[in-house]
Amino acid sequence: MKHAILVMGLLLAACGQDEPPPPEKPRQGRAETQNIRNTDAVGTGGGAIADKIDTALDQNDEATRKKQEAADQVE
Repeated sequence: MKHAILVMGLLLAACGQDEPPPPEKPRQGRAETQNIRNTDAVGTGGGAIADKIDTALDQNDEATRKKQEAADQVE
């Protein structure tokens, strides 16, 4: 009988308040790759893939900027 009372007490203590949700991580990377990053929730390494895509997009943007600067100098 004492064991049953002890178990009931432990069960009631375990049913306390819910834990607050973990703080949301700040968004990382470019907006274009957020959907890829979200695949981390299902176990796919979306973050690593999105980082590589972000790097490629950044390099493309830089090359486009340099081409535009060169074109502006010619005019």
